[in-house]
Amino acid sequence: MAKKMKSEFINREISWLSFNERVLQESYDPEVPLISRIRFLGIYENNLDEFYRVRVATLRRAIGISKKPIDPMDFNPDDTLRDIQQIVTVQHEKFEKVYHSLISELSKKGIRQLTDANLSKEQVKFLKSYFDQELKPWLVPIMLHHKTPLPQFSDNKLMFAAVLTGVKDDQPKQFAVIELPERADRFIILPSANGVKKEFIFCDDVVRLFAHEIFPALKVKKVALYGIKTVRDAELDIDDDLSKSIVEKMSRSLNQRKRGQYVRITYDRAMPSDLMEQIMKKLKSRDTEYIFPCGRYQRLRDMMQFPDFGKSELRFTPIKTIAHPSFVQGLDIFSEIRKKDILLHYPYHSFDNLLDFLRESAIDPDVRTIRITLYRLARNSSVISALINAARNGKRVVAVVELQARFDEENNIAVSKALQEAGVRVIPGVPGLKVHSKLIQISRKEGARTVRYVHIGTGNFHEGTASVYSDLSLFTANKEIGSEVRRIFEFFENNFQRSTFRHIILSPFSTRRKFTELITHEISLAEKGKPAWITIKMNNLVDASMINKLYEAAEAGVKVNLIIRGICSLIPDLKKNKGNIRVISVVGRFLEHSRIIAFGNGGKPVYYISSADWMVRNIDHRIEVSAPVYDPILQKELQKFLDIQLSPIAKARVVEKSLKNEYLAAPRGKRPLDTQVETYKYLLTASKT
Repeated sequence: MAKKMKSEFINREISWLSFNERVLQESYDPEVPLISRIRFLGIYENNLDEFYRVRVATLRRAIGISKKPIDPMDFNPDDTLRDIQQIVTVQHEKFEKVYHSLISELSKKGIRQLTDANLSKEQVKFLKSYFDQELKPWLVPIMLHHKTPLPQFSDNKLMFAAVLTGVKDDQPKQFAVIELPERADRFIILPSANGVKKEFIFCDDVVRLFAHEIFPALKVKKVALYGIKTVRDAELDIDDDLSKSIVEKMSRSLNQRKRGQYVRITYDRAMPSDLMEQIMKKLKSRDTEYIFPCGRYQRLRDMMQFPDFGKSELRFTPIKTIAHPSFVQGLDIFSEIRKKDILLHYPYHSFDNLLDFLRESAIDPDVRTIRITLYRLARNSSVISALINAARNGKRVVAVVELQARFDEENNIAVSKALQEAGVRVIPGVPGLKVHSKLIQISRKEGARTVRYVHIGTGNFHEGTASVYSDLSLFTANKEIGSEVRRIFEFFENNFQRSTFRHIILSPFSTRRKFTELITHEISLAEKGKPAWITIKMNNLVDASMINKLYEAAEAGVKVNLIIRGICSLIPDLKKNKGNIRVISVVGRFLEHSRIIAFGNGGKPVYYISSADWMVRNIDHRIEVSAPVYDPILQKELQKFLDIQLSPIAKARVVEKSLKNEYLAAPRGKRPLDTQVETYKYLLTASKT
């Protein structure tokens, strides 16, 4: 096959920025409740910070090594960084415009933002008490002198650059920096004249109001504060010292991350130029393309926690989770799984069902062994509590804890120590491969035989994200799948042992080969004039080889439907695809995180759920599991789920080369279909039949 040119792919970084623009679009969608729109601004900003910490940092590192392209699609890192700067600048203009618009809309709803300039006497008195008790003890200014180095700015923390004007006209101005303490509430609800709390103020403005009190030893007439935030390279450099444990290496690398290179700096554009120049000089940052002038408030990711002021009608109404009929209290969950495979859809079904499965396993006298893979976990995780209780109850518990889960490394190190202290055998991942699979295997003695109960999922064992991420959990007692999952855990314990698998598809050993074979089969059907189709739902589609195979399928006449939430490097509207590829993206109140891969298979469709996106890292450099769904009822359930998302009137964006993010056009007089609401309705009805 001829090599595909980069004109046949969308740059992954540019595609990601297009995804984040879809998140930003939610903030100016009038169909989204007002306060939820404000929270989408926070999600957009949080996403962008992580993008700079990881992807932009990687590109900058690549330039430091070589000017040549760093990916198989031949995109030059210098060109990509310039494109990123242009796109982010345009997006930020939209961000600021919609932010001010939303604050104005809030005011019309009786919720007013106040600043340090328009407070009543009673409110100033209230804030003085708050400042003295909650802020002042932790506000430690650092004076900027020509001879003293500027301390390292904390990553993603809100800082203030201060200009101090003396009481005498001939006194030179002084400069300082102050870090807002992490414990501070960003939004402070104020008592109003009628006793109804419908006014708020940014914590930043409270610090501005009493800024002169932060410098009691200095005779100052005025203190002006300007927000500034820095984002650092988050890549970890792990050394190859064989004398150190993986925990020691990770701990050292995490300390180094705190001193990583600055990759994004945002600041209040009202800051005096001489102060900004001094800060940039002391930061030793000359890369002006990563410095963005912004409005009065920085670190607006905090908008994700914007209060609702008791006005529930201004935010998404929390859903009442659906009770899955197989997890009703009083039923024997092991008996239910033996009878039939079970599929849970989060957040529509409660994550408590999975926790109950672990808790029951922890106390069941017939359970001998619990094995689990852990990637991201909630703080004070109930999953960890269940595993510790199981170990205390005499069960053999084996936990594969991935210490290199980005931004969760410290928590996972702490989790590993807690599990080990409880007697759990902890395996710290696999050398050279991240363990990203979502597996549980329960070995239970039933009569003279051991029955293996297996969980295979698309999402993490994390109570927090399970309430906002759309994910799948498959429970099965299938003997063949149970045996293969057991062999995966044997590989974790003895990395030199390799097995073959007939049912499970395992990265990095068979994912590329097996899915290529399945696509090839659809191509052969199409070439024979038979119906052939492929439907794929995942977060990201980036791998050049798999994209090329989908292009080949489209050329052959295979109908390819793709539901890609985030990055999509595939271009559906190439002429050679003959209109056979359609790509949509669903962004809504829940983060679409489940991965489903389905093939027509000549009228006998096959379905897989997976922990893996189609990216090089997931296919070739991680332990990922794609599991077949054999139960005909669950296959219909998955197909219905896909059909809802692929509805021609769904609230979804069309993904094309232009990256315009245009919505699917609903017929005149019809509102776009909220696919997440429809999924909830479908599962609710199914639970009653």
